[in-house]
Amino acid sequence: MKHRLMPSAVALCLAAVPALAEIQPHQFKVVGTWGNLASWNDLEKPFWAEALPAASGGALTAEAIPITEAGLKGGEVMRLLSQGVFEVAHGLGSYVAAENPAIEGTDLSSIAPDFATMRAIAEAYRPIMDETFRSTYGATILSLHPWPASMIYCTSPITSIADLKDRKVRVHSATLGDFVEGAGGVAVTIPFAEVVPALEKGVADCAITDPMSAYNAKWHEVITDVFALRVGYSITFTAINTQLWDSLPEETRAAMTTALADMESRAWADAEVKEASGVACLTGGDCPLGEAGTAVLHKPGEGDIAARQAILDDFVLKRWGERCGADCATRWNDTAGKAAGLVVPVN
Repeated sequence: MKHRLMPSAVALCLAAVPALAEIQPHQFKVVGTWGNLASWNDLEKPFWAEALPAASGGALTAEAIPITEAGLKGGEVMRLLSQGVFEVAHGLGSYVAAENPAIEGTDLSSIAPDFATMRAIAEAYRPIMDETFRSTYGATILSLHPWPASMIYCTSPITSIADLKDRKVRVHSATLGDFVEGAGGVAVTIPFAEVVPALEKGVADCAITDPMSAYNAKWHEVITDVFALRVGYSITFTAINTQLWDSLPEETRAAMTTALADMESRAWADAEVKEASGVACLTGGDCPLGEAGTAVLHKPGEGDIAARQAILDDFVLKRWGERCGADCATRWNDTAGKAAGLVVPVN
């Protein structure tokens, strides 16, 4: 059963874009995120196949493929964009942050308790992200949107943060590793496609991702418990080669900006809906995707919220500040930090 939580991407408001006759034809070379997950299927693919052509009278099209079809890893997309293999890339900041720790500034574990706060953080930090992408990859940020909140899934009962002690937990970013280690666990890095066998074989006791991705990747077939503590929001960027962007006619850039802003707004609303659906699908609830899993759902208590805050202050922010440096931390504090009500220590 195909899952659709959003209206068709074709249903964009066309009134705000320039006269269609003014837009010069261009076919973009695009790489997206994982082909088996919702971000590609419900957002990225429909945008390039339907929404942007509709918004430009068919002038703007794309040859767009997900990284899974291209045989790439998440950390490779921006290097290939900077080399001209692709013109536009969708990706996760946490996967490319090894090139520059400042990129991880919107993905830091536990910095936002809800989507509204996370959106304010992303919007405040976006100029820094854009500047960082320009200097690191020669790329310009066109949009930022979230996945559902990351949560914790285990092959044995987990009822609190304290239960992470000494457990091997699969993470997909340095900042989530900081969170796990702050909770007394052992962070292990495992490619997304290898998580299920890792959980089956005991290479990992638990794993972290968003609930919709966990269900789509069939984690519900091996996990027994879901701990629904929000420990981060992975942010998807849309980036374009800056030299190309600056060379495009003003009408083309205006049409793309308007269409991407529409996708971005719908994505923020959609992520919250998908989060609830993903949890339900993993734990025997009403699942719009198919047969629900049977994992036991555990909701965090007040003690877990306090423990998460302590880990954020003592491990996540402190360690990222050390990776990023004093100037980077200061800039984060002046932008994202103000939106979050948080401060990265500056040494």
